[in-house]
Amino acid sequence: MKNIVVLIFFLAVQNSCVFSQAEWVLNRDTDGIKVYSKEVEDCQFKSFKAITTINGSIHDFVFTLADIANFPKWGHQIKSATILEKTGDTLQIYYSIAKAPFPYKDRDGIYLNRFKWDSDAKTLTVEIEVLNDYLDHDDNYIRVKGYGYWKTVLVSENKMEVTFSMQIDPGGSIPSWLANLFVDGTPFHTLLNLKNRIEASKETNFRYDFID
Repeated sequence: MKNIVVLIFFLAVQNSCVFSQAEWVLNRDTDGIKVYSKEVEDCQFKSFKAITTINGSIHDFVFTLADIANFPKWGHQIKSATILEKTGDTLQIYYSIAKAPFPYKDRDGIYLNRFKWDSDAKTLTVEIEVLNDYLDHDDNYIRVKGYGYWKTVLVSENKMEVTFSMQIDPGGSIPSWLANLFVDGTPFHTLLNLKNRIEASKETNFRYDFID
């Protein structure tokens, strides 16, 4: 039952659900990661937001996010991920499949990431958008809906605050009350895995021209 969190990972723009003015509620504060959730107007499913600090550079963060081939190594319950299209270093489109517990079908999605750097605020925002019809639907999977973003703020030269926020609809017959019970699992494990991966690896020599 705990594995239901696989249904709420990496989703994108959907007009039927919009962020409301509801207050964020702290659900979890473990291992330096805080996970919040809140009700969303005209939507059955809660949105989540998780925040942590990571020792590393913005370049390390971008390198890890852009390395789609290795996404299953840190994305919570991600079964596979394939890059479909890339424009420079600031836009990528990829397809991924997330594991779902029996008896539910695995979930799939096509995601577009837009990387935007604010040099004055020293902040990187990665907007996540779903491209629902970019590929034909596969009857073996249920396609997800939603939207989200990553936000990374440079705290010092080698330290950053990372936020991961999503509004999700896992699709299919998953009841909203069940999905909402585990809304903290995916962001927590995703950030924990990302933090461990960046901090355990040597600093990359990769430098991105759009980050100054």
